[in-house]
Amino acid sequence: MNGYTEKDWRDFVFFSANVQHLLGIHQLDIQQNLHRAAINFSRRQAETDATKFQFEDKTYWISPERAQVILSFHFGYYRAVPAFLVQRGYKLCIPVAKKIMLQQSQHYAALLGDRWQKQVVFLDAEDPYLFFKLRQQMDLGFHIFCYLDGGVSAAKDFQAQKLSEIPFLNGSIKIKHGILHMAFLLQKNITVLIAKIATDNEPIVICELSHWFENWFPSARQFTDYFSRIIYEDFEEALLEYPEAWEAWFYLHKIMSPSSDEASWSATNRIISFSNKEKQLLFDKFNYLSYLFPETIF
Repeated sequence: MNGYTEKDWRDFVFFSANVQHLLGIHQLDIQQNLHRAAINFSRRQAETDATKFQFEDKTYWISPERAQVILSFHFGYYRAVPAFLVQRGYKLCIPVAKKIMLQQSQHYAALLGDRWQKQVVFLDAEDPYLFFKLRQQMDLGFHIFCYLDGGVSAAKDFQAQKLSEIPFLNGSIKIKHGILHMAFLLQKNITVLIAKIATDNEPIVICELSHWFENWFPSARQFTDYFSRIIYEDFEEALLEYPEAWEAWFYLHKIMSPSSDEASWSATNRIISFSNKEKQLLFDKFNYLSYLFPETIF
């Protein structure tokens, strides 16, 4: 725990569990190095001025006039993806949590100036009539933009037991699939974009990760099960190249319930201690349970 505050160490033990499940990294020192790298990248990403992004365009196959569903991940300079789209004239409809609508509005106002309200519409991600409102906006020419690994709506799905488990990296995760289900019902094309990691003073490359334009599945369930696996398989390659660039490592345990084969875990790399409100606890990284000394479940 040297060099960590109590809260920082508590955050790290969950990060450690997430990484151990999905990357199969058991060595604590390597986990700590990745944790520091992820924190540093997250800070750098957050401090980058989105109004000064430079882009290398590899999205010539997306038509601004033909509304579709555009998806991305909180990976790399992820704010560059919607910034790229709106700066090129795309109109975006973005489902977000109510509590961050004002923050998002201010972000796009800084990015676009007075014209932002003509190009960006926010909808409440928890609205029970969200599907119908999305359809209405698409009829008006707005593309739907959504992060697949976002927190609020995924947590809500989890509580309602609407997540699907898929294999991912060294283990498995539970993912939300509502937006894919809606795209199937709307019969709209789907494109997954990602902002490749750029070195200093180089333009950010916005490129296609996955694309779907022919809907031949007999049901929404079959489509979402199949295409969600394809998306995450494609994402694996980028993630393994730059694991520190995925912001979701910090909150995966809250929304995606990472898991892996218990046979790959041992007592020496499974249990870690931490403090919470002056209580000393043991944390089981395999099942995300905490125990008070010596045996009471916390």
